[in-house]
Amino acid sequence: MGNNIASFILLVLLTWLAWTSWQPPEITPNTRQARYSIPERTGAAPALWRVVTRRMVWKKAAEAMYKRLEESGLRVITLSRKEGVELYAFDDARTFAKHEEAVRAMKMWEKYGFEASIIKPDKHFGVALGRLYLPAYARRLQTRLRKSGMKFRYARRMVHVPTWRFTFPVASHAEAEKLWRKIQSLGVAGPALRPETQSRFPDGRRTVANRPQ
Repeated sequence: MGNNIASFILLVLLTWLAWTSWQPPEITPNTRQARYSIPERTGAAPALWRVVTRRMVWKKAAEAMYKRLEESGLRVITLSRKEGVELYAFDDARTFAKHEEAVRAMKMWEKYGFEASIIKPDKHFGVALGRLYLPAYARRLQTRLRKSGMKFRYARRMVHVPTWRFTFPVASHAEAEKLWRKIQSLGVAGPALRPETQSRFPDGRRTVANRPQ
């Protein structure tokens, strides 16, 4: 019984993280409107259309989302590639010559309710307090850190990390629109409905697979 409850809680958590860890796709004048609504078809309508989800940066969340889409009877195609993503890093402001000193500092942060871990970026040790990709989460952690009264360091930098998106077989506009509405009804935030000719990635390099790898 206890294992069943734990498994259910884990599934709910992964599903929630899948919903909340979406990252916006690259925005171009042709795709900005498609993120939120069905784009207007002006002139000669393209024959083929494609639905593409936003990018995700956490593999477990991508796996949970893939499973949810697949269990809904959809044929899901995973697009995986490395992309530049803005990272928000928070650390203890101090550095430590000895590992034991860093452990004591880590335990102090944990006493205040923060998740902390030991890092060794150079010959000294440090305490990491968070590595986040979502600005809203970074602001939330920054507010908590300020309220703690303890000194911390903050850095923002661009890193290249694996990302995942999901797409589906191309179809006519009517069928693609129907699929777009179904995916939205599953709780997927802001899927894009694009003409197949606009379903591009910035550098053109991507890995296609049946599931997140």
